[in-house]
Amino acid sequence: MAPNQGLHSPIIVSYEIDWRRDYSSITLSNLIEMTDEKLASVDPLAINLVVAKGIPSLAELEIAHYQELVNDWTNDFLERCLPCWEPYFYETPQDFDDDIRFFRLGMLQQYLELEAGIEYNADQRDGRGILYTNPSDLFLNGVIDTHQGTCGNMAALSYAMGWRLGWPVSLACVKSHYILRFDDGEFIYNMEATQVGFGGFKSDPDEFLIETKDIPAIAIECGSDLRALRPHEVLGSFVGLRARHIRDVGMYERSEAKIIASEPDWLLARQLFPVNRVLYRDCLAVTTMRGDQLFEPEEVGHPNTYAARLAELSLHRDMIRGIGTQIVQQMTREKKLFFKVEVKP
Repeated sequence: MAPNQGLHSPIIVSYEIDWRRDYSSITLSNLIEMTDEKLASVDPLAINLVVAKGIPSLAELEIAHYQELVNDWTNDFLERCLPCWEPYFYETPQDFDDDIRFFRLGMLQQYLELEAGIEYNADQRDGRGILYTNPSDLFLNGVIDTHQGTCGNMAALSYAMGWRLGWPVSLACVKSHYILRFDDGEFIYNMEATQVGFGGFKSDPDEFLIETKDIPAIAIECGSDLRALRPHEVLGSFVGLRARHIRDVGMYERSEAKIIASEPDWLLARQLFPVNRVLYRDCLAVTTMRGDQLFEPEEVGHPNTYAARLAELSLHRDMIRGIGTQIVQQMTREKKLFFKVEVKP
């Protein structure tokens, strides 16, 4: 039976939330080497911009500058706006699931739209097949500088502010789209960070997203979609955004070499977030191009031989289930398999 909800993945809320920590000397390697618990104490804004600084045009970004701006927004939300807005919750709590946490999440989205002036990039709202040749369309520096963003950086901005407030929030995937997800082990809320220009805020339950976005059961069961991401998975998602930019530049310039140059980032993103289906798909496409350069067309390992490889994997699975053992034994003796299969009687 197909699931009608995503997975619970209670978020690690760090006890060490330092808004003003100096990240000027931290590197991507440093972040990768951290435990999930340690990485949870790192400002998501800094994680995002450390990855962004690996792009030559963004190499000189000053993380402290963007920290200061988001710190100011968070203080303004916490000290000026929220005290004025919360009385409305107590007047009609039933309008907000009788949950002050849900109300506050919604007010954060309202603050970013009405007070900070964050908008969705109008040129991309209805676009399909967008090429992100401008990396600032994907990373936090862009949405903070221009007050226009995409799901790649608008959800991350909500996450960075939620982290400052000590809330159990993270990113979650809805196919290639990012949302903010609250998961404290008791309740789950999804917040649509790109729902601006309409007033209020948008929070769709899992069952609605599964139906309207046509999310297959396997995407949930494997942990790819509708689950709050762990810290290293968030890092992997940001590396995937960098890979997307590098690939898109190559596509725009019609340069196969530049497209293939994105492969190391796709591979790293997959290492950090191995169950993400979009990262797998995009990595495979670029790796297939690499394979075309490494092997002759009829040589084992060339993309042309993928179909045969898949057939073998199917046979291998059948063998595990007790089906087709004799066929596998024969093929193994004739050395027609790409990998050695040990068949036990």
